[in-house]
Amino acid sequence: MFTGLVTAVGRLVSLDRGREPRLVVSSDLGSRVGVGDSVAVDGACLTVVSMSKGQLAFNLSGETLARSRFADLAAGRRLNLELPLKMEDFLGGQLVSGHLDGTARLHSRRAGRGAERFTFAYGDKNWRPLLLDKGSVAVNGVSLTLVDVAGSRFSVEVIPQTLRSTNLDDLRSGERVNMELDLVGKYLYNFVLTGHIHGK
Repeated sequence: MFTGLVTAVGRLVSLDRGREPRLVVSSDLGSRVGVGDSVAVDGACLTVVSMSKGQLAFNLSGETLARSRFADLAAGRRLNLELPLKMEDFLGGQLVSGHLDGTARLHSRRAGRGAERFTFAYGDKNWRPLLLDKGSVAVNGVSLTLVDVAGSRFSVEVIPQTLRSTNLDDLRSGERVNMELDLVGKYLYNFVLTGHIHGK
């Protein structure tokens, strides 16, 4: 479990999309992680499978590749990294599982007073009931508050500190981002629809 507060920013070293897809990231997390540990990489919960010389390697499932933006990225791109939440930690953001719901595309960026407004477009109509004004969303693993939802677009405002400490400032129009909708909202919505927490 994560909170959407980025621990560090690494860089993509390589992405092997062969029979056993593998993502390699350069990171200064060092002794804070080990083989078998979970790390949220741009919001996707991945398991460290090997470590060497400041690099972390993760296996990717077909599901993760299909629901993420990783295949779009070239070597050198910055990636948000977050270590898992500990029971004694502050929950400073939102509950984030690291299980991606899919991707959205950056539609526009606009400077504002004290923050920059990012507007994203999404294609999955099932997302709409879960995108609520002043609700939470994780974009590339960053916990953000929705400030406007209209049609197939939603907007968030990003303060300078968040731009400096994450990869959100790297985003350009048309670029995809990893998305996780509000975890509690998804369970509640599913329960209302089906009468069961896990659905089906």
